[in-house]
Amino acid sequence: MMRVLCLGDSIMQYNDFSTFPQTGWVQELARFFPVSTQWLNFARNGRSTKSFIDEGRFMRVMAEAEDGDFAFIQFGHNDEKDDPLRHTSPEKGGSFRKNLTYFVRELKGKGVLPVLLTPMARRMFDENGKVKDSHGEYSVAIIETAAEENIPCIDMNKLTLDFLAKKGFEESRRFYMNFDSNIYENFPLGRGDNSHLRPEGANAYSKIAAAQIKKISESFPEYKVLSDSCMSGTESPFLEVESVLEESANAEIDDEYTVFQK
Repeated sequence: MMRVLCLGDSIMQYNDFSTFPQTGWVQELARFFPVSTQWLNFARNGRSTKSFIDEGRFMRVMAEAEDGDFAFIQFGHNDEKDDPLRHTSPEKGGSFRKNLTYFVRELKGKGVLPVLLTPMARRMFDENGKVKDSHGEYSVAIIETAAEENIPCIDMNKLTLDFLAKKGFEESRRFYMNFDSNIYENFPLGRGDNSHLRPEGANAYSKIAAAQIKKISESFPEYKVLSDSCMSGTESPFLEVESVLEESANAEIDDEYTVFQK
């Protein structure tokens, strides 16, 4: 049985019925793998590499990690924030790179094969309708850290920016937690969140990721089991969960982002 550890923030986090339709992209990625695959999702809302370490969450990962596991590591949204409890610096020698390197080396020390991923693009467009990159140097830091540590990197920021550019301002709305009132029971007043994903967005982005995972072993043969297990373009059984209204669902969801509205 293949096991995949997931380290990240709310974009990756598993969501239950109470926040539906918000969906972590890894929830949909499971469709592209055999049902026997075990997903250990440690991703948590609002976490940066710094807070993930400071809160002891990485120690929980290490306690569960086993030789032969794979790990997806995706941070950036919250490392960017001007918050002393979460902010990290992406420049060379900065804390963001140091934290990523720490994750990678510790996991490899336990026989885990890690994959770094740049963060998903926020749905941001300028006044001319051109998509904007909000992650900047953080994506660069992730790509360069992966190269330095000789591990795979999937540039989801670039891939999802390309996706948004093709879809455009209006059509891309349906992939994010940006919708009008009286559509979803959990959010009767609607929502204007352009960071988190709805099921369609999570599915679209996981399909993009799956296509890249399928190719990893071409450059990193030690990841053959992961690549061979990925059924790019083929769905696996997926459990449907009924959406139920709960007052707690209207609590603030961290990492919302305001987008230019025409």
